[in-house]
Amino acid sequence: MARNYVDKSGLLIPQQVFGVCVWTLPNGKLLMDSDKNILCAEGSVGDPKIERQVAEAAAYWSDNAGGRIRCIEGARKVSDSERDDQMERLIDGDVPDPLEDVLDPSKKMRGTHE
Repeated sequence: MARNYVDKSGLLIPQQVFGVCVWTLPNGKLLMDSDKNILCAEGSVGDPKIERQVAEAAAYWSDNAGGRIRCIEGARKVSDSERDDQMERLIDGDVPDPLEDVLDPSKKMRGTHE
């Protein structure tokens, strides 16, 4: 179930508005390169421009192997170093993505006080 957030200005931001658009091959696996980088684009869920770009890239890189668009609501792309940082936070018992600490006031980073 997706949650909504209220930012500092009081604006309601539905989490499901943003996400990552990926290409799923007919075998159910995500299209990725030899380095295991997933072909994806970040933006508004259901944005036809982003979906078209991912579909065109998938057709090119998969040699028209087929498949379909899949949007992962609330997800965002992270670099390798961000992933490493998130794994460290997870091992330490924190919420892995520090962005969630900012967006969800019920989650507090260690060392913060009211």
